[in-house]
Amino acid sequence: MKIIFTSCTRYEAFKKQPEWKLISDQDPDYLFLLGDNIYMDYGWPFFSHEPNGSPKDYPTEKFKRIMKNKYENQFTLVPEFKDLVEKMRRKNGFFAIWDDHDFAWNNAKGISVPQEKKDISRELFHQYLNCSTNLPHTYYHVDTPLARVIFIDNRTDCEKEGPTNKLLSNEQFEFIEDKLQHPLKYTILCGGLTLTEGSENWYKYPSQLKRLCEMVSKTENVIFLCGDVHKNKFLMPKRINELNIVTPIQIISSGMQVNYAGFRIPFDDLHNWCMLEFEETNVKLSFYNKFGRQKNRSETATRFLNSYFK
Repeated sequence: MKIIFTSCTRYEAFKKQPEWKLISDQDPDYLFLLGDNIYMDYGWPFFSHEPNGSPKDYPTEKFKRIMKNKYENQFTLVPEFKDLVEKMRRKNGFFAIWDDHDFAWNNAKGISVPQEKKDISRELFHQYLNCSTNLPHTYYHVDTPLARVIFIDNRTDCEKEGPTNKLLSNEQFEFIEDKLQHPLKYTILCGGLTLTEGSENWYKYPSQLKRLCEMVSKTENVIFLCGDVHKNKFLMPKRINELNIVTPIQIISSGMQVNYAGFRIPFDDLHNWCMLEFEETNVKLSFYNKFGRQKNRSETATRFLNSYFK
């Protein structure tokens, strides 16, 4: 069973995206897009024509028009992406979740986003990604031959960072806890945010991270897949003493079609993605970037995975 996942695709700077053909050539069984599938804003003023935070001031109709246009561009004007998505949908293997830039704007917290904009965002996500098995929500689960996969929405109910503040609703936590009970060998959690990396993460919500990790600790062979931070990275389980928890394995792949400063041209491009090949008795991980397979990083992660899983 072959899963490829990635995140962070900005059409405005990357109108040509041949890297999707490289993914298609691997003939995956599943493709997971883990947030920032479009960019409502990105970059610094003077470098970007839509700098971070600008959609906050858009009237509702403008917000909808721009978001719809961005989805149209990515899903209809990039032939390699369009062909791959159609191929994966024929296999029933295309799934996604959102993060901040395709939910509303940079670092958007759902609690502070006007309801009409959240409704637009949800409507267009379901129209173009069309993958949730738990409508009207964007959190859901799917079962594959070897793994249950749970997709987490870390935006809709998100509050300001704080020791007891919410990242997820109680309803979503109850959903996750229920779906962690299953007979398959592996459990894969997928979210936009990492648990511990980057300027936004679960660690900024200690009570929420503790609740999640305590749930996960009762289940064997768990992996947390995530994006957001524009890098490929493998993180072993980490003990956080002040919370008395251990995080699950984190695998980050982010920066498929994105640059750092917000230029309108490909600059400091990354083209990161990750492939996981599951068998009943072993797993192989391969990180890729614009130079090809990252051999040492991939093989180190693969060795650890196969020593860790039971």
